[in-house]
Amino acid sequence: MSTKKFIDINCDLGESTNRQQWETDSHLMPYISSCNIACGGHAGNSESIKVTVANAIHNQLKIGAHPSYPDKENFGRISINISEPELRQTLRQQIEAIAEECERQQTELHHVKPHGALYNDAAANKDLAYIIADEIKNFDSDLKLMGLAQSNLYQAAQEVGLDFLHEGFMDRNYHANTHLVPRGHTQALHKSLDQSLNQALKLAIGEAITSIEGTPLNLKVNSICLHGDNPNARDIAQRLYQLLREHGIEII
Repeated sequence: MSTKKFIDINCDLGESTNRQQWETDSHLMPYISSCNIACGGHAGNSESIKVTVANAIHNQLKIGAHPSYPDKENFGRISINISEPELRQTLRQQIEAIAEECERQQTELHHVKPHGALYNDAAANKDLAYIIADEIKNFDSDLKLMGLAQSNLYQAAQEVGLDFLHEGFMDRNYHANTHLVPRGHTQALHKSLDQSLNQALKLAIGEAITSIEGTPLNLKVNSICLHGDNPNARDIAQRLYQLLREHGIEII
């Protein structure tokens, strides 16, 4: 008898102060199981956090904080020079913004997933990864850290004693070293939805995907990221949901 497979599907949400976008975000929620809510560092404000937490509770999602470099001008997508005390302070403030709203709405914060350049920098830099993991541990040792599968973020989580969620990306290409191809690269993203769906299915069932250098990569992931800022995100979410269910994979 085959063992039933499970996978978490996560989405970065609350990344706008536009109420219409919050409504759009809510339409994705029936097809995912986790959300990462912008904390004001790269996007979002107290109202977007409040509404997104409420919508996540309604859809029974695991709620995560999505902190970034404090850089709304560039949506947190470029590396910035910031001291360790400043970084620790902004991480705490951003995580706290989500945690306090969760408490007000009588739910729990489940995990933390860094955003954008902070995510990529920490995946490649063990010292930065340690700062992030250590600050999360100091805030709440029961929180899980979500990050790039088998990266320095995983090693840092192990070092400080945090549970780690290995994340894979359905629409992004990988280098042979398991790092994501940078967004500025012509091969950063898959060219078609079918390619993205095929990669998601392989990640979910544990099959190797192929790097842009042609190297097979065996990534063991707990969660797959679905990007909510795609104009067709709802349709993509529906197709991914249907594909996984057709292959006996439950989204939890």
